[in-house]
Amino acid sequence: MLGGTISPYGQNTDAEVAQIVSTASNVLSGTNPSFALNDFIAMYPQYGPNSDGDYLVPILILQMYIDLANACVKQIRYRSYWALCMGFFIAHFATLYLQGIASPGSTAAQVIDAGRAQGLTTSESVDGVSVSTDYSIIASSLGSWAAWNLTSYGQQFATMARMVGKGGMMVR
Repeated sequence: MLGGTISPYGQNTDAEVAQIVSTASNVLSGTNPSFALNDFIAMYPQYGPNSDGDYLVPILILQMYIDLANACVKQIRYRSYWALCMGFFIAHFATLYLQGIASPGSTAAQVIDAGRAQGLTTSESVDGVSVSTDYSIIASSLGSWAAWNLTSYGQQFATMARMVGKGGMMVR
């Protein structure tokens, strides 16, 4: 019970109880240093403006992924690897975004095709127009890192996340 829990050692403050729960659950909280669009573009210039000043991924979408990364990738957990992991996280989602876009004016079939899950092409034939795709790497990892396996950035992020510690756990 929060609000001055009584223990054999006396009265704990709410802050002390919160610290105990945080430590036991491995859920770390805190604020991140600033990480802006310019920081991401410095790491991954391929997502920056082209010669016409247009971005590969709209700035609005990139900013959304930066905000998402800021909420999910905490500096307190990743420490000196934090900026690197922010970059991996954002680049992963920006790449997935690019895999799923269709040109304005596309047909419904083209939009559906753009949003289709990407697998590994295992065989192709030209004359009979047959393509075989293997989705097992995605399906087999749904219990662990799922879509992080779809990009090299996601694989690198997952690798770093595994090295710095397990995510949140439930304590009863």
